[in-house]
Amino acid sequence: MKKYQDEEIEKAKKLRNKHNYSFATLQKITGIPATTIRNWCKDDFLGTRWDTLLISNERKRQKIKLSEIKSVNSFKRINKKTAKILAAILYWCEGSKYPSTNKMDLTNSDPKLLKIFLKLLRTSFNLDESKFRVKLQIHDTHDFEKIKKYWSKILSIPQSQFMKPTITKPTGRKHRKEYFGTCTVRYHDYKLQLKLIGIYEEFAKNLL
Repeated sequence: MKKYQDEEIEKAKKLRNKHNYSFATLQKITGIPATTIRNWCKDDFLGTRWDTLLISNERKRQKIKLSEIKSVNSFKRINKKTAKILAAILYWCEGSKYPSTNKMDLTNSDPKLLKIFLKLLRTSFNLDESKFRVKLQIHDTHDFEKIKKYWSKILSIPQSQFMKPTITKPTGRKHRKEYFGTCTVRYHDYKLQLKLIGIYEEFAKNLL
């Protein structure tokens, strides 16, 4: 009589094939000894032991990464006051600090950061959309029209409000995949910059 049912064997093998769990992990999940499951899977090639280790480590990293995300659930819907503070903090991190005479600038290459920053600004301040300008720094290997269209969609700013780009030659041999250049979002009203600076300075003062 077989010690384990066909269903148990298939379940263990499917878990191994689908998730590339280590045999030790499979033992914890199924209660079946790791050596037994290893024998069942000996004819299945799923890469080297190193491959399994990499996948296992990445799974652990993802578990840690997701362990505290419940703390941000309340930010799915934020009020105007909170949006102002968050926009100011982002500006504190990435924006131009020296007081300007006519504009506010924030430069970054991360589309998500810029999109969130603009969403926070639009939520918390009454803006004149015609005052926005966008300046791109791209490589000479980029298609400017394509890159401009990409950023226009991300930022919800018309292409007609994009300035002439700064074009550079890439240095080094390594190039980031899906790199769309560095983007500067500019709002032509220095009062907005001063408001953001005032908010984050007061925010810092309350915590120090």
